Amino acid sequence: MIPSKLRKKAREALKGSWGKAALIMLVYFFVISCISIIANSFPEGTIWYSLAYVIYMLLSIPLAYGLTISFLKLERKEDVKTFDFLYTNFSTAWNVCIQAIAKMIIPIACFFFIALLLTIFVVTKIPMTWFYGIIFVAFYIAALVYFIARGLLYSLSFYIAFDNENLSAKECVEKSEELMMGNRGNLFLLELSFIGWIILGVFTLGIAYLWIFPYIQVSVATFYDEVNTSKTKEVDGSNKIEE
Repeated sequence: MIPSKLRKKAREALKGSWGKAALIMLVYFFVISCISIIANSFPEGTIWYSLAYVIYMLLSIPLAYGLTISFLKLERKEDVKTFDFLYTNFSTAWNVCIQAIAKMIIPIACFFFIALLLTIFVVTKIPMTWFYGIIFVAFYIAALVYFIARGLLYSLSFYIAFDNENLSAKECVEKSEELMMGNRGNLFLLELSFIGWIILGVFTLGIAYLWIFPYIQVSVATFYDEVNTSKTKEVDGSNKIEE
């Protein structure tokens, strides 16, 4: 899958809907910002701060799920309202997320263990020779690469959960893993191709992100539909051969 072709399909899907996409993104940023401001308004270390932070975490995943589905619908030219992402399936979002985290527990542990060791050396100012420094950095980069590679396997879980309400959260994550086998590099290159746009967004004081993020989201949704369709055709073809 060539990133430029996927981006072209995404632009075609967004034709006539750029304004709506930007508005959805604006409302999403506003809601997330409000929740964050409320959470940080309490004194750090208090029970209210902890409670507000937990609520923030509980809401952020379902909102992210709702946003993902809103842009999937835009990609498919379906009717989407600005506030649709707020009316999301809370349990589905969290169940899928928990299953993905369970699959990611080893890479997450590796990544944070190396990060913790590096932090200990920096904070305690333990002398580190250049040799051990290179080893730590190499392990950190390896853990990060492993973390990203594993994470890409489950990146389609939300889409699958939306399209397959009959599947359990675990099955959605497993199907994402199946679809992404051999396609991780394609998705990584697609997301990497937006690096220029993301940098450009910085120079617009973040305003351009109202259009850039929907562009990225719809491109990934296009990627999902392409991969899912290809896999379905492959299975159908196999069945016909067997018959």
